Amino acid sequence: METTAASIALNLLAFIGAGAYVLGQTSARGASPVDQRLGALFTVLMALVGVRALRWWLEVEALRRIEEAIAALLPLFALFLAEGLLRRHAPSRLKQAIAIGVAIFMLAAVLRPISIAPLFAYALGAFVSLSLISLAVFLAARDRASLSAGENDAISALFVGLIIAVPLGATDFLAGAGVSPIRAGGLGLLVFILAVARVTAHGGGGLSVVEEVFWAVLAAALGFAVFIFVFGAPPLMAALTWFALIAALVLVFRVVQYVRELREARSRSSFWRAFAEAPTDNLDAFLDRMLDAPELQRARLREGAALAGYDHAALLRGFDQGPVLSGAEARAWGAGALEQLCVLFDEQEATHAILVTREPLRILFVNLPRVGAGPDVDLQLQLLAKLAGQAARA
Repeated sequence: METTAASIALNLLAFIGAGAYVLGQTSARGASPVDQRLGALFTVLMALVGVRALRWWLEVEALRRIEEAIAALLPLFALFLAEGLLRRHAPSRLKQAIAIGVAIFMLAAVLRPISIAPLFAYALGAFVSLSLISLAVFLAARDRASLSAGENDAISALFVGLIIAVPLGATDFLAGAGVSPIRAGGLGLLVFILAVARVTAHGGGGLSVVEEVFWAVLAAALGFAVFIFVFGAPPLMAALTWFALIAALVLVFRVVQYVRELREARSRSSFWRAFAEAPTDNLDAFLDRMLDAPELQRARLREGAALAGYDHAALLRGFDQGPVLSGAEARAWGAGALEQLCVLFDEQEATHAILVTREPLRILFVNLPRVGAGPDVDLQLQLLAKLAGQAARA
């Protein structure tokens, strides 16, 4: 019973890890075709581990057929992903074998007699494992010269993650056949998700995944050592169970961390996207596009009547050193020198002011603190000022 509960927990943790990645990808703008194929594969994996955990928990045999049908789909979605990574079709014989096998095993999962469930688990596990290994060989045998260095690294990372995940995933099928007491499929899935999340967020090849798994295992070992120190050493099977659960928790934390880093990086890239899309031959059109960027939601352009009560010459003195002035720099000048600019900073609750044009005077006040907005704020604002000046002269 304890082993079953641990197996359910591993699958639920895998469900959480896959869900975190899928939600992170779904909410991202401009997801690539490979991102979409990864999201589709992980959605199928989430369905598999979710149904499997539910079956083990409720002990409803009817759910086994649904679980087996979903498991039979894995090679097909893995094939779509492999072709997307390589940007070419797999050999026709491999595609035909996987397509025919998926159709046969899905149909058999629904129609097979209950009495052959253990034998069918053997056959299904062999089909899924051999298909994934064949796809791993397909990836390994790629023409590296036809792909970029980043693409080769990504494929290498996913290859390593798949090689680690397949043996662990096979234990669930062996357990379904009544052969293995170990059900580590959820742990294997988490390793593969970690490989994908790591390479998506930071890049890197197969060695980076091996290093990532090594540190995760080391962290789990330290956590397990603390567990033993507090509660004493459990029997061997219980020790393996607890170690697997601790390792799964570490992997989930790492996956969530990478997903958050990926979302933050993509969020920051929206500002750069605005720079790329803003026209530089018309100042009004340029400013309209830039002010649509999420980072500039609190920006305010002040001109004309909004600056009528201020000494323009005094305001312009703040931009003697350049078109971008921070609020801290303005206050450092002292209350007398840039008093009017400081008043405007306070009114607009701004962190920076950008001189758009001198005649007529236009100043853009933005709120982009270095803490929270990213380390490249100064560079982005300097580029904004430069492009705005170019658009004003066009």
